[in-house]
Amino acid sequence: MKYNGIVEAKLRIIEEKLSDIEDWNITSLAVLQGSSMLQNAVERALQVSIESIIDAGERILAIEKQPAGNTSSDVIYKLQDLGIISKDPDYIAMIKFRNFIVHRYEKIDLEIIYATVKKKLPVFRKFIDEIRST
Repeated sequence: MKYNGIVEAKLRIIEEKLSDIEDWNITSLAVLQGSSMLQNAVERALQVSIESIIDAGERILAIEKQPAGNTSSDVIYKLQDLGIISKDPDYIAMIKFRNFIVHRYEKIDLEIIYATVKKKLPVFRKFIDEIRST
């Protein structure tokens, strides 16, 4: 990887949060519904992971001497335009998901959280792999 320790530190945070989520063994929506502590922990782990993606992207843009994005989505689009990450629409969907949980903090639909845990964790790993392979 040609990027510095700050980027690698962000990637490790994502890995740690993914590991935490997997260790919590969320086998069903009912498991998630049954524990407010687990709900809060998963929400926070996902939020921190997505924010780490954004932070890593901003740092990469700075290293590449590219202007910062005006929005979090802009960061992803710029990384895609530079060929650093693939043009996977799931990346933008994750940014939208983060915005949703940050701005709709009063009540998040647990079905959305559960679906993200069950179907979208590979998106984080793909991001890590793409960054590390550059």
